[in-house]
Amino acid sequence: MPSISTLLTDPDGFFRRQGSDASLKGPLVVILAVVAVDVVAAVLQSRFMSQLFEGAGAAGGLVTALQAFTYVFVVAGPFVVWLLYAGLFHAISVVFGGDGAFSTTLSFVGWGFVPSVVGSVASAAINYYRFNVRGIDVPAEITQESMQQFNRALQTGPLVALSAAFAIVFTLWSAFLWTFALKHARDLTVRQAALTVAGPVLVAVLISLRTLLVAIGVL
Repeated sequence: MPSISTLLTDPDGFFRRQGSDASLKGPLVVILAVVAVDVVAAVLQSRFMSQLFEGAGAAGGLVTALQAFTYVFVVAGPFVVWLLYAGLFHAISVVFGGDGAFSTTLSFVGWGFVPSVVGSVASAAINYYRFNVRGIDVPAEITQESMQQFNRALQTGPLVALSAAFAIVFTLWSAFLWTFALKHARDLTVRQAALTVAGPVLVAVLISLRTLLVAIGVL
């Protein structure tokens, strides 16, 4: 199996060598790595979330339930996103006469999440510093005004902007890898593969761009 370094330096050659009967083991490891980093980040942020829930007067049982839901979302989220991207790319490629099994598309798209591993580490580091080192004041009394100020603090600032900028960069990096993934998984030209990837990626970039603009006070 070609190495990760080959994927990052020569994605065209990497996916060409994978063949049409690609295994899901490698991509599964990539997604599990994203999950592992996200779980660690959630654990590190749990102290802040507990303070937030307690400040809001939430009952202990509700706090436990909300934290459990958070962990379920953190674990399931990357798998859902993987399936969503693969499904969208596979469906869109039909327009260009794409030919190939969905299992191959799923496998190749999974490899394209390697940048997300790096992105998750960067995001975890930023959030740890933001919430656990620098800190954000949790309102002692829940009022409409205090919650508005708190929400503004959560959505603005240079660290939020940096996190959103990283999200855009790593999404575009994945899009570059996905272009060659779809080229070989669905027997497309580079142009057709790029157009296949463009729509879903553009939506993801626009979401992160909006977060960035809010963070710097433009929106």
